[in-house]
Amino acid sequence: MKNINLEPPGVFQIQPLLQLIPNIRSNKYFYENGLAKFIKRLTLKVHSDIEECNLLWEKFSPKKSLFDLWDFRYAWHQGYNYMPYFYTLYDGKEPLGVLPLYYSKCNKRYEWFGTNWMEDCSFFVKDDKLVELFLFIAPYPIHLNAIPQKYLDKMGRFGKVTNDDPKNEKEVYKYSTIDELLLSFNKKHRYNLRSSFIKIQDMSPRVIETIGNNPQLMEVLIKMNIDQFNTGILEDESDLVLPERADTYRNIVKNSGVYKTKFIQIYIQNYLAAIDFVILYKDTYYSIKGGNDVRRFDGIGNYIIYYEFEDIIRNKFSKINSLQIDYGWKHRFFDQKPLLVFER
Repeated sequence: MKNINLEPPGVFQIQPLLQLIPNIRSNKYFYENGLAKFIKRLTLKVHSDIEECNLLWEKFSPKKSLFDLWDFRYAWHQGYNYMPYFYTLYDGKEPLGVLPLYYSKCNKRYEWFGTNWMEDCSFFVKDDKLVELFLFIAPYPIHLNAIPQKYLDKMGRFGKVTNDDPKNEKEVYKYSTIDELLLSFNKKHRYNLRSSFIKIQDMSPRVIETIGNNPQLMEVLIKMNIDQFNTGILEDESDLVLPERADTYRNIVKNSGVYKTKFIQIYIQNYLAAIDFVILYKDTYYSIKGGNDVRRFDGIGNYIIYYEFEDIIRNKFSKINSLQIDYGWKHRFFDQKPLLVFER
């Protein structure tokens, strides 16, 4: 294995697991729960070489979700350039699991590889019993977000577990028309969505869809998203003012291939009223980022939501993921699935 340049203090390169979890009274739990056999024979290695990390990721990732894809995660690594720390348990030369981390210089803690923006964060292990070993030996301080509820029983013993922002999803496969889908919403929200759509439709909008690697459209989106926040209508500042974040989005487009990127532009009276950035992977439609001219075109945000729901039904996607953080409106149209945060 290549030499690894470790930045934070106290991180080792290779160590027998028995040295990290010795058979003493305070570690009694591990020796009475069928884990002793692992502890005696496993070795922990910390990988920071990006090529080695790539190989480990490809070996263990289930590739079910966009967030399971190396090309997507690597875009975030390219943007932030933080040192990866892939905690890997070996039985001889065979890796049995990996905890894919990186050290956030900004937050001064270990997080999932790809920043804490990630979702669908599961543990990459051949045996679920290894999850508890990883949580016990994980570096400190650590913050692991967007963990599914199924891991709740495994985490509380080893650190602080709190509720994360829920994931906003909507299963759409059961609806054959937009009218059927709208009936699943609250009456008031359904009315507002329809009325905004009709209002914008009366302005004869021109919709342009572009699928594929288009860096020019990403620049348009970055500018429009920043401008939307600068109007003062939204309280927060656009995250795209951060050079690292903007570069990350550029790299997401460049790295597309396994996943597809799509831009939806809405023109009204020769003005760009809205642009939305969507990622398509398997049966899921990911609504990632957008920019709207809300001052000139009232209701354009609802119009985009309505249009994308139609787009999903028309192209037979099973579900849409609108990501975490509600922003005060997502709960109106999406089902919220609880997620957890593990900290120590």
